[in-house]
Amino acid sequence: MRALILADEFFASRERAMLERLEVGLADEGVRVIHAIPDSLRDQPPGGVYSRVITYPSKLPRFMRGLVAGRLAKELEQLDDEEGTGDLDLIHAFGGGAWDIGVELAKDLDALLVLEVWRAGMIDRARSIPRVAGRPPLLMAPDPAIERKLIASGGEATVRLATWGVHASDPPRRIMGAGRAPSAMMVGTGRDAPAFAAALQGLAMASRVRPDMLIFCDALAARRAGLWSLARKLGLLDRFSLIGEIESRRDLLIQGDLLIQPDAHGEQRSTLLEAMAAGLVVVAREDPMSSILQDGVTARLVSRGTPADWAATLEALLTDIPGAQALGGRAHEFVRVNRRASVQVRAVLAAYEWRLGGVPG
Repeated sequence: MRALILADEFFASRERAMLERLEVGLADEGVRVIHAIPDSLRDQPPGGVYSRVITYPSKLPRFMRGLVAGRLAKELEQLDDEEGTGDLDLIHAFGGGAWDIGVELAKDLDALLVLEVWRAGMIDRARSIPRVAGRPPLLMAPDPAIERKLIASGGEATVRLATWGVHASDPPRRIMGAGRAPSAMMVGTGRDAPAFAAALQGLAMASRVRPDMLIFCDALAARRAGLWSLARKLGLLDRFSLIGEIESRRDLLIQGDLLIQPDAHGEQRSTLLEAMAAGLVVVAREDPMSSILQDGVTARLVSRGTPADWAATLEALLTDIPGAQALGGRAHEFVRVNRRASVQVRAVLAAYEWRLGGVPG
């Protein structure tokens, strides 16, 4: 089997580690993987160990996507000739920015189109895509909540569940150790500016019990939400740092103690799984479309999302370090048992084989 993993800029950068795990797992099962990523990321491609990487223009108007797909099709056919392999079987598109190219490419190559529906806001769009190369697309749901909503929405496309997974460290890190300043890592898109502002205000209020607490935030999210000026008003600038694409820097991210996610828009993020797997405490808004967020089991959830709600939740964690460490341990165990990377790979491969007419899924 030959598969193209087609990722948009967001996925190729923020979810690079997940794409690499998927590639390695599929390669172990005999799948030949090729990556297609935006040319803006050519210097930091995912994979490369088992796969070939090709690029496409990162900035292009919608009407040119068919031309880009045609060029990619020729490049893939050239790879076939060079390597003596068979035709491409499927295109698995990650990120809405890659879907249109994936549709055109699947038409050109007569390949199965697979769409990763990674957030609830993409469900209507996914259901509106007609048959491609004579077949309805295969919709992959990374969370049971999204799977249920996709099925309930009807349509001809088929739906399969493949929950995202990670490798859990063993044992997990011991967070909030004695003699060390606690640190909070803020992740998310920043498009919900009021939600990010409320979380930062809550952090400022909670820092009354730990004035040494350090706060790190994704630079793009902070810029979108206007957090730098807010941090100045809150007197946090000496403890507030911006980090470019913090979600792609997993080695740094898991050195924190608390992972703060103010967004609640049904988005799946392997960052949260990585944090849980490392024993961090995830503090997030309630999100019914994310089954990994379970209050008191995998995370501490903030219901109303006001600054006072954030402050109360964070203060409780900062003043009960054994309790916070125990919560981090429960999250680690949940991921170790329920969200293993190997399970994701097996589910994805079973879905591929099922739709291509191979082994029943």
